[in-house]
Amino acid sequence: MPHLEDVLARIDAHLEQERAALLDLSHRIHAHPEIRFEEVQAAAWLTEALEARGFAVERGVGELPTAFRARLEGRGPGPTVAVLCEYDALPGLGHACGHNVIATMGAGAGFALAPLMEDFDGTLLVLGTPAEEGGGGKVLLLEAGVFDGVDAAIMIHPYKSSHPSMGTLASTKWDVAFRGVPAHAAMAPHLGRNALDAVRLAFAGIDALRQQTRDDVRIHAVITDGGAAANIIPETASMNAVARARDARHLFDDLVPRLEDVFKGAALMTGTELTITPSSAPYLEIVNNPPLEAAFTRHATRRGRSVAPYDVADGTGSTDMGNVSQVVPGLHGMLDIDDAAMPHTAAFEVAAGSARGDATVLDGASVLAGIAAELFLDAGLLAEAKAAFAKATGLAR
Repeated sequence: MPHLEDVLARIDAHLEQERAALLDLSHRIHAHPEIRFEEVQAAAWLTEALEARGFAVERGVGELPTAFRARLEGRGPGPTVAVLCEYDALPGLGHACGHNVIATMGAGAGFALAPLMEDFDGTLLVLGTPAEEGGGGKVLLLEAGVFDGVDAAIMIHPYKSSHPSMGTLASTKWDVAFRGVPAHAAMAPHLGRNALDAVRLAFAGIDALRQQTRDDVRIHAVITDGGAAANIIPETASMNAVARARDARHLFDDLVPRLEDVFKGAALMTGTELTITPSSAPYLEIVNNPPLEAAFTRHATRRGRSVAPYDVADGTGSTDMGNVSQVVPGLHGMLDIDDAAMPHTAAFEVAAGSARGDATVLDGASVLAGIAAELFLDAGLLAEAKAAFAKATGLAR
């Protein structure tokens, strides 16, 4: 077996050779943002690049046209390590969550490890996971069996600071539609049943509910249909609502039924019909894996990054990586691309295409490749990761 220090030196040397190609890939994805399930160009560019470096690529896995699985076998049987790529953009904001950086960190880890796999026992997967921004691509891939046989799944997200994990909230999302009766708003308003009033009352009910929820709960919504014209009592109106909480049990056992009552109450008060439709698979909270997080810290520090524990007071979000971490030992590290900008802002979109974003692509690729190499070389690390997963979930892996 090769010595880890030699392997890490080779990883970094390969990344320097791939620097131009990797950063060109990041910039192309950044300049051509594609929203959930529409990442046709990004998926094509990533799979072509991985195929050119010896990976066997399956496109459209899990019946998702923009998902892919790139596989490279080692010299013999061993663990299967999956490096995850995200590459969808946000509507109207482009890559304001830095998924071009995530995609190319993951692909870059594959670039760096490709010449080394002949020295390892095991299988390297680079998985293309579309639609993290509200589509639940990883959940659909889990359900389709794409993660079956994976021993560890690892990824890194850009942020304003560097951390071995991320504070997360379980979340669920619905389209909430009301149907009333249209009428002339001046001549015969008494004949109408106002669907927009139902939406307004639903918002008021959410505001009232927030006063009696835990500090970790988040509820937010937008109006997606507000009626056709001011002089017509709106027959239809709708909203898209998101609810989040620190743990899925509280979210689904306590919060969701209360929210459903708010929507039912709004329909009852206005005499309208209510339809509630899930608009995405629920996202679960991340199961932390201390051994993998310690490996992240080692390799991020090796690349000159200052790493600190994540402080949930800094804010929490939701990701479908949480669902993966519930069934596979997982890592969702974070590396800085800016000192202040937060995800889902115009400033973060700029940072994702900046020189500092480029440096994070290279550092992140090195960190992911280093963790994967450790998992191939050190059976003890994988055993520790699996033990930590079993302790946290009660599941054997």
